[in-house]
Amino acid sequence: MSTPRTLTLPDGVHPATLDTDRGSFATLMAVPKYGTPLGTVLLVPGWTGSKEDFTPLVDHLCRYGWRTVAVDQRGQYETPGPTERSAYTLEEFGADVVAMSKALGGYSQLVGHSFGGLVAREAVLTDPSVFSTITLLCSGPAAFTDEAKVQGLQMLAFGLDNLPIEQVYDLKLEHDSLVPGYVMPPDEIAAFLRKRFTSNNPAGLAEITRRLMDADDKTDRLAKSGVRTQVAYGASDDGWPITVQADVAERLGIQAQIISDAGHSPAIEQPAATARLLVDFFHDQTFID
Repeated sequence: MSTPRTLTLPDGVHPATLDTDRGSFATLMAVPKYGTPLGTVLLVPGWTGSKEDFTPLVDHLCRYGWRTVAVDQRGQYETPGPTERSAYTLEEFGADVVAMSKALGGYSQLVGHSFGGLVAREAVLTDPSVFSTITLLCSGPAAFTDEAKVQGLQMLAFGLDNLPIEQVYDLKLEHDSLVPGYVMPPDEIAAFLRKRFTSNNPAGLAEITRRLMDADDKTDRLAKSGVRTQVAYGASDDGWPITVQADVAERLGIQAQIISDAGHSPAIEQPAATARLLVDFFHDQTFID
């Protein structure tokens, strides 16, 4: 999850519904005002996140000439989702992203943030033909192994299974407020964070939480997919250990790229630098004959 710094959308960034053969998805979209777009960037958010995690990045990437689409995944915030737990496997999420790329014309530059990186990888493994590149942004190879993180995820999943989601959010907020260095966001942002969390499908959020505890490492399969891959993370990322993310890059035969003055949310913390890093990577592929 990322915490937006403002809820005001930049000029040219607007809500839109993306219709696919697997249903409709809420998005934030931007299209260059002049000329033909260089292509499409598809941004997939992480656990308890949403399309708003990418708002400033959508604007920056569009200014570089790319049609840019940030999505809410199934059951996330403004995209409805099924109530069945079986609908929230990585395979189902990945198939959704394949359908999104096809609906956008295919050949997307795919960016997955945190849990969204696991989904993006699954999408590429499902159908590599509809993606030009994949960027794993602050993401890891598999489930978390840190004991404290796993215990927190277990408690959250249990709460979502047994309590109203509003009560789960209150308990989460109480826990977060005890973390050293925690700063309460402004009232408008705090209200958005509450609305976003409580708008999630409870079964879906519980299952996403479980995927962070049971996801398999498919890095070696990604390396064989034929889709060019980028690994990037904030210099002080506190999600998956930086050493683990760097190891993913090494196993993929690439150099991890570090975004200075950023943690786990570089799209919010350093959108200009993140956009520059992404478009440089895209262009390496785009202009190859």
